[in-house]
Amino acid sequence: MDNFVMKKALFLDRDGVINQMISYKGEFDSPKKVSDVKLVEGVAEVISWLNKKNIPVIEVTNQPGVALGKVNWKTLEAIEKSIHNLLVKDGVRINKVYRCFHHPKAILLDFKLECNCRKPKTGMLIQAAKDLEIKLSESVLFGDNATDIEAGKRVGCKTILFLHTNDTPEKIAAKQNAEPDFKVYSHKEALTILKKLLK
Repeated sequence: MDNFVMKKALFLDRDGVINQMISYKGEFDSPKKVSDVKLVEGVAEVISWLNKKNIPVIEVTNQPGVALGKVNWKTLEAIEKSIHNLLVKDGVRINKVYRCFHHPKAILLDFKLECNCRKPKTGMLIQAAKDLEIKLSESVLFGDNATDIEAGKRVGCKTILFLHTNDTPEKIAAKQNAEPDFKVYSHKEALTILKKLLK
């Protein structure tokens, strides 16, 4: 980790914000294999601006794929590595990653619990703030689900909701009731807002 003087940061959700959601038999989900990993258009430009400003970019992501029996650990880690490799190819990098592997409906009992880290809970954000000396009230959370926005609001971050329809019907419906500080339909729009919030 680089030695930033960390007062503010951008928290990024992963699936749907960094990498694209993938349609499997007509239902959108996180990538289940490395060959399905594709970056969302404009995400490298967003991260590039932050990298150049020495503002930390922190991935905070619910990743219950193993817990739900969708992927194995090897595949889960290979997908994560592939996402970051694609970003590096675009000349950008995420500074820190926090992942929650739990799920209340997990088929693996070790991961079946109501944890404090799974968004909309705030555990990952609080831990990042402690680890990296981040002032949450000066930071921004950029996500594509109502749970992202709720987590960000609970800790005092400004929130940006990326509206897209590559998701489950339940999550798309929940987005309509979310109350972020800003709603965007592209990462280009998000970058314009970030340049004002994190200048």
